[in-house]
Amino acid sequence: MKFSLALLSLVASSLAVPAPKENAHHYHRRDAVETVLTTQTTVVYITDGLLATTVEETTATSEASSTSTLEPSSTSKSSSSSSSSASASASSSSSSSSSTSSVDGDLSDFVDPTGEFEDGVLDCSDGVPTGNGVVSLDWVGLDGWASIMNTAGDTKTTCQDGYYCSYACQAGMSKTQWPSTQPTDGESRGGLICKSGKLYRTNTDTNYLCEWGKSSAYAVSKIDKVVSLCRTDYPGSENMVVPTRLTAGSTKPMSVVDSSTYFKWEGKGTSSQYYINDAGVDVEEGCVWGTDGSGLGNWSPVVAGAGVTDGITYLSIIPNPNNDTPPSYSLKIEGSSGSTVIGSCVYASGKYNGDGSDGCTVSVTSGSANFVFY
Repeated sequence: MKFSLALLSLVASSLAVPAPKENAHHYHRRDAVETVLTTQTTVVYITDGLLATTVEETTATSEASSTSTLEPSSTSKSSSSSSSSASASASSSSSSSSSTSSVDGDLSDFVDPTGEFEDGVLDCSDGVPTGNGVVSLDWVGLDGWASIMNTAGDTKTTCQDGYYCSYACQAGMSKTQWPSTQPTDGESRGGLICKSGKLYRTNTDTNYLCEWGKSSAYAVSKIDKVVSLCRTDYPGSENMVVPTRLTAGSTKPMSVVDSSTYFKWEGKGTSSQYYINDAGVDVEEGCVWGTDGSGLGNWSPVVAGAGVTDGITYLSIIPNPNNDTPPSYSLKIEGSSGSTVIGSCVYASGKYNGDGSDGCTVSVTSGSANFVFY
């Protein structure tokens, strides 16, 4: 089963006047100019209750008479994570309180890691090496790892020789490790590789296990309950276990990956995908592979997407065909102050932009935008 969602962006031609400055706070009108209408169709495949997307593009020429700079009511981005020093420890706690706090990570927002990963030093049996953006997923039951798979697709509960041990990064970051050679059946593998009982990188182009995406999307809470945004482990198992824990009234960065540089599936660019649980569901309960009717994990009521193509950030709210029960919150995407956002996207009472049912997308051509829970 599949369905598509058109992502529209207006790209001004050379006839256009200069774009408004970033600190502009009013509506800009200009004479009609020739523009290129780029339609990115995200084809969403539903397989065993899982969403996966690829992007196709078509273009057409049209005329546009105006552009707009949105001034939202939301506050600007803020950092809520600590700036403690990076740790290479593999220890983790099994208690609920410690696991919810540890998923925030050890880095402040968009502060780069400093501790380089060393191949062949850490034991595979010691669990996931937390710190420098890596967080432990204690509730998953895999020694903190997001998934453990070999090339054939076999899985284990502990990191062992010949297996790819995939890990999670804190909110706003993405893992950097996956093998360049991927399975031919369309599945993916990601993470560190275990060889002779030691952990090694699968991508030696970087010495760090986590990297920041573009700072062009944030999750903002205006409600009084926690919301768990569960990103898929990709490349890897594609289980929705990578957490962004949005507490009441807080702001967290979303992971916005660049399709030109991040993992490519069969040569096509990919984006970040989040399954968003109902309010009040914490990460240990919601960032899991759910069961039919549970409303959790892959059965969450809402799916969100984020990615960058040719410098433009595309942000989407997508219906989950597994669950047509609306969440207790409403959700909208709105530009931060001084940003330029094309399109409108509001999800309320189970409908998109008033009475739609197919989801909605905005493109951020400058600045950033917020997924606002209200």
